[in-house]
Amino acid sequence: MEGLHFREAGHEDYQAMLGVSEGVHNGCDFLPALFQRWVDQRNRTILLAELEGTAVGLISTYIVDGGETVLVQAWRVHPCCRGKGVGRLLRQFAINQARQRYPRLRRQRYSENAAIFDSKPRTITDGVREVMRQTVLCFERTSDAVLSKISSLSQALPMEDISKITPLQMCALFTDNSPLHAALGSNVITSDCEGYRLTQANVKLMTESNRNFFVSHSKDNADITLTLSHSYNVEKGLRYNIDCFGRNLKSLKAHLAKHIEGVACTRDVIRFYIYVRADMMEGVMQFCADAGLRHVFCDRQQVQVEKDFGEETDSILLRGSA
Repeated sequence: MEGLHFREAGHEDYQAMLGVSEGVHNGCDFLPALFQRWVDQRNRTILLAELEGTAVGLISTYIVDGGETVLVQAWRVHPCCRGKGVGRLLRQFAINQARQRYPRLRRQRYSENAAIFDSKPRTITDGVREVMRQTVLCFERTSDAVLSKISSLSQALPMEDISKITPLQMCALFTDNSPLHAALGSNVITSDCEGYRLTQANVKLMTESNRNFFVSHSKDNADITLTLSHSYNVEKGLRYNIDCFGRNLKSLKAHLAKHIEGVACTRDVIRFYIYVRADMMEGVMQFCADAGLRHVFCDRQQVQVEKDFGEETDSILLRGSA
């Protein structure tokens, strides 16, 4: 595309990021809250696509899994340039740059709307595979009655089984024999739409970003429930993300109560984004309704996708322009 230029973003590009992100996620966009932190984050690169000096696209790459995987995130194009190939060229440039900087990269991983993913024809040779699928639910705290309702609901839940865990304890969970693998149904765990393999190398990455981890075990220690939370301020208030893993609905409800009661009185407006297995959706929705949370939407099913790299990079040259 004539005049299209790519460059790395810095702290001074906050306003450019806002321009590209206008209207994204309906006032609950994560990027304005995380942008400055992301700029400083090791192994992460944010790229801007510029046309005649104006930012028209953005993408982030983040290296995880001990240097074997690049996470592709926050991929967006300004409405004025959609459908013109800007996003495709920007993504190719970002992937090629990451592969040159990190020669051990073997795959890319990204999050995609399940409806879009399922509509695409799959072939044996395209290398794309689904590694996890979650339903995204959004609820809003609208009154002070939430705390009293949560307190009442908690009396019938195994609250005493839940403990907050440290990075060292996370390392112990990330072992081949851990029941966590069964709870996930995958060798990838997600937090805030970032997918990490169950390796100790990822523990530091997951715990350095203001996340909270809660775990509980069944009486025979054969089953586990794990929840991860991450919160930040957005345009509409506090966004509080909860990723849920486990097969026991009662235990999962106890975890949700733990998260909600810990934050419910800290802001006037709190939006809880809850990521759960599809078979847990109805139970979670009923629990949140009983807790007095307003159901904003059942946004979508979300898929974590992986694609292995071939021997060659894509054809776009790494010269900063296309």
